[in-house]
Amino acid sequence: MIARISVNRMIVLLLLVFVFLISLHDLTTINQDIARHLKSGELIWQSKSVYKTNLFSFTEPDHIFINHHWLSEVIFFSLNKLIGLKALIILKALLISGAFFIALQSVWEISPKRYLLPVFLLGLAVFNRTSVRPEIFSYFIFSLFLWVIFQYKYQNRYKFLYFLPLLQILWTNFHIYFALGPGLIFLLLVDRFFHKKEDLKKISLIFILTGLATLINPNFIRGALAPFSILREYGYRIVENQSIFFLSNLGIFLSDITIFQISLVILAISILVALSRKAKGLTLEILILITFSILGIKMIRNFGLYSLALIPSLALVLKSTAIFENLKQKAVLKAVAVTSALILIGLAGTGHYWSLRQANKNFGLTIPIGAGAGVVFLENNQIEGNVFNNFDVGSFLIWKRYPEHKVFVDGRPEAYSVNFFEKIYKPMQEDPKIWDKLSEEYDINYIFFAHTDITPWAQKFLIDISKNKNWPLVYLDNSVAIFLKKTPGNQDLIDRYNTAN
Repeated sequence: MIARISVNRMIVLLLLVFVFLISLHDLTTINQDIARHLKSGELIWQSKSVYKTNLFSFTEPDHIFINHHWLSEVIFFSLNKLIGLKALIILKALLISGAFFIALQSVWEISPKRYLLPVFLLGLAVFNRTSVRPEIFSYFIFSLFLWVIFQYKYQNRYKFLYFLPLLQILWTNFHIYFALGPGLIFLLLVDRFFHKKEDLKKISLIFILTGLATLINPNFIRGALAPFSILREYGYRIVENQSIFFLSNLGIFLSDITIFQISLVILAISILVALSRKAKGLTLEILILITFSILGIKMIRNFGLYSLALIPSLALVLKSTAIFENLKQKAVLKAVAVTSALILIGLAGTGHYWSLRQANKNFGLTIPIGAGAGVVFLENNQIEGNVFNNFDVGSFLIWKRYPEHKVFVDGRPEAYSVNFFEKIYKPMQEDPKIWDKLSEEYDINYIFFAHTDITPWAQKFLIDISKNKNWPLVYLDNSVAIFLKKTPGNQDLIDRYNTAN
């Protein structure tokens, strides 16, 4: 028994090393969200208050903005100031590997390892959310909720339930996924209704306290209700907010979606087998699996939550099926498991794992320059005035140029009106006549554009503006293109840098 446990623990340790290594990659979102989070955290830290309007933009500065991840931003800013950007990558790797460890531990003493370890691998295969974002705090706290809930249900550890409202306060201010806290407790309530009604009063109290904890945020009721309004129609599509069907039709994230779909088939078969064998007491597990399967189908950004929810829930469903009951843990199987874990570690440590997943992530603590060289060009040449930038690079400009310079738009669709995207931002890129009109109205002096933007309007805009003699190209690198308005004040810079002259 001791030897078997020791081998199982060793396999888990190796797999957790693997999780840590696949999370330890370059700061892929440097041009996007993380840049804005750093500036936002700085402002909040300095002012000791959380801003409530779109102060980074000159186009819609008074638009209401609910900052539901302000605490994450303060931590990101503080770590960067004290240690540097590499600390954010390490923090992210620690939180993600910690989340998987806690999800595994939530049923370690409950589920046989012949079910738990394969499901753990399946969850890892689906997981693809390894960038530095506020959601990394959600993964960690989400796993803690799972641990508390399953420890209560199967080990009768009631006292940990009373920590959930306190955890909820933190979660509410870390990331928008906080609504899942009361949601998980509600699913537990449903489970207790069918299987242990005498506990309903106690769980109801925890549910109420956890719900009230969501009010402890800078925006009170509006902040608590933000998860239910933030996914409204923006007038602008965010790739990670799209369904697997929409993205499959576009040919995007196909490998990730395929792995997710395979896991859904395994999940569905497992539930059907469990139900056919009249397994009892699985209401909570089946509800969790169905809930997070639906969330994953609706938006690929939810794959991370699905992965973590899958580990304890599916392991317990498989346990009830007893389909591997006669499988013996022979030495050869242990050797295969250890060898497989070592191979995975080798793939992660050499950077081949993400290349096999067709993801643009490079192992290590590299900090890409992103749009930094373009910003240096602006500063060295003292290019001032209003900018027209695209959605993808606005956050980087905020980080490097605010408050002296505000952006046209940035990567927070909820911070702008639908009318802005549908009547201003996209039409300016789609129609040269509208561009001429609105660029004058907004007094645009230069264009700072991430040419990796694959949206159809961005691609058309780059073609059109490249032919527009009133907006000569003065800078181009692997990340951004800069166009300068042809005016007497800009003529000297145009003569120096426009190669078309």
